[in-house]
Amino acid sequence: MEWDRETDVIVVGYGGAGGMAAIAAHDAGASVLILEKMSQEGGTTRTSGGRMRIVLDPERAVDFYNKICEGTTPRDLLQTYVYEGLKVPEWIRALGGEVEESVDGPHHYPLHLEPDIAGADSISPNRHRVKGPFGSKEKSGGGGANLITLLVKNVTQRKIEVLLDTPATKLITNEEGGVIGLEARHKGNPLRIKAKRGVILTCGGFSANPAMLLEYVGQNYYLPYCNPGNTGDGIHMVMEIGADLWHMSAVVAGFGYKVPDYDYPVPHKMPLPGYVYVDQKAKRFMNETGVDSHLMWTQVFYWDVRTCSYPRVPCFVIFDADTFGAGPIATTLRGKIGDVYQWSEDNQPELERGWIAQAETIDLLAKKIEVSPETLQETISRYNMSCIGGYDPEFNRTLQTLSPVMRPPFYAMRLFPCVLNTQGGARRNARAQVLNVHGNPIPRLYSAGEFGSLFHRFYIGAGNVRECIVFGRIAGQNAAAETPWK
Repeated sequence: MEWDRETDVIVVGYGGAGGMAAIAAHDAGASVLILEKMSQEGGTTRTSGGRMRIVLDPERAVDFYNKICEGTTPRDLLQTYVYEGLKVPEWIRALGGEVEESVDGPHHYPLHLEPDIAGADSISPNRHRVKGPFGSKEKSGGGGANLITLLVKNVTQRKIEVLLDTPATKLITNEEGGVIGLEARHKGNPLRIKAKRGVILTCGGFSANPAMLLEYVGQNYYLPYCNPGNTGDGIHMVMEIGADLWHMSAVVAGFGYKVPDYDYPVPHKMPLPGYVYVDQKAKRFMNETGVDSHLMWTQVFYWDVRTCSYPRVPCFVIFDADTFGAGPIATTLRGKIGDVYQWSEDNQPELERGWIAQAETIDLLAKKIEVSPETLQETISRYNMSCIGGYDPEFNRTLQTLSPVMRPPFYAMRLFPCVLNTQGGARRNARAQVLNVHGNPIPRLYSAGEFGSLFHRFYIGAGNVRECIVFGRIAGQNAAAETPWK
C-alpha cells in the first residue's frame, strides 16, 4: 500500500481532547500528527465555559455518575474518570498552566443546578477552570479558550505537526481489522497517512448535523452554540469498520435567541428571576428556575399528537422593566456568537434593533408575539399572585425566585432549544480503546472527548472538559505504547 506520509500516532481533531492526546503521545516517545477539519484549532472546547467539577468523595461520586448515566457506562470507566480527574490540576501545572476557582457573576438565570439524587453532594458546587486571559473570577466564560491556548502553546513547544483544513474521511485497516492509517483531504487534496502505532479520534459529535440530530436524538434543534464542524464525520468512519456506538440520544441543549443578523444563536441568560416562560398558547409549562440550564431541552420537546407539532418550540420569555434594567438578558461569553457580536450591558441596542419585543401592557405584548392576549394576561396575573402569596402551586418555584412581572413596559423574546454539544459516538473502554459491536477493542484505535462521551442523557454541567483531559491523556499514552508495525 502506498502512503503519502507516515507518523506513529495520528490525532483526529484539535480540541481539548485532541490537544491533550497529542501532548501525551509525544511525551511518551511517539511522533504525532494532528489533523483538524476546521481552519482554527479549539473545537467545542474553545467556545465552552471550560469548567471542571471538584470531587469531594470519589467513591460516592462514582455511584452518583453511575446513577445519572442510568447504568449504561461501565463502572471501571467511571472510576477512571473520577480518580484520574483528581490529578487534572497537577497535569495543568505540569503544562505551565494554573487552575482557579470559577464562579458565576451576578447574572445567572437559568441556574446551574445540582441533581436532587443520592450522591450529588459528593461533588462540590464550586468549579475550576484553567486560568488565563479569556476569563476572570467574575465571569464564567473563557475557561475553554484558556485551556486551548495552554494546549496550543505546549503542542507548539513540542514541535508537533498540525494540519488545519484537513478532515479525515476514512479509516484504513489491515487483514486483522487493526487500524493502520487513514485517508484525509488537506485543503481539498487527497492524503493517505500511515499510523505506525495508532489513531486517536477526538473529532467531536454531530451537533451541527440536523439529519443526525433528528435520527439519533429524535428532535430538531436550532443552530448549535459551538463548533460548526461537528457534523458526525467520525461516527460514519467508525461505523464502516464495525465499531459500536453508544449514548447517541444524549444531547446538551439550553435556551437561546435567534436573531436575524447572525447565523449563531445567542445564549439566554437573565439578570433577575422576574420572568416566566410561556408556550405558543401563552401558558407556563415549567419551573423556570428549577431546571439545570444544560437540560432545558427536556422541558420543551412535548409532542402534540393531535397537531403533530411542538407547541413549546419556540417558546417565549416574558419579563418586565425591572428585569430588563438589571443587566443583559443574554451572554456572548460562550458560543460562536461571541466571535462576531457582544451583547450590551443594558439591552438597549438589541431593543432598538427590534430583537426584543416591547409593549406598555401585557395585552399589547401578546399581540406583538402573536399569542392569545387573554391567556397571557391570565398567566401573568396568576404568576404574580403566586409571588405575592409566596407559593407557586403550578410549578413549585422556590420563594427566593418568585419575583413578579408587574412593572411596565413589558418585554418578550422567542426562545429556541440550542445545542451545546452531543455525547454520542464510538463506544470506548477505560483504556480509551474503541470497541466493536462484540465489545472487543478495535486494534490501534482510540477515542476521547465528546466523540463517544461517558454521559448518557442526563448531562450535568462542567463534566465534558475534565473528560477530554482525562481520556485524551489516556488515549495518547496507550496509543504511543503500541508496538510499531512495518
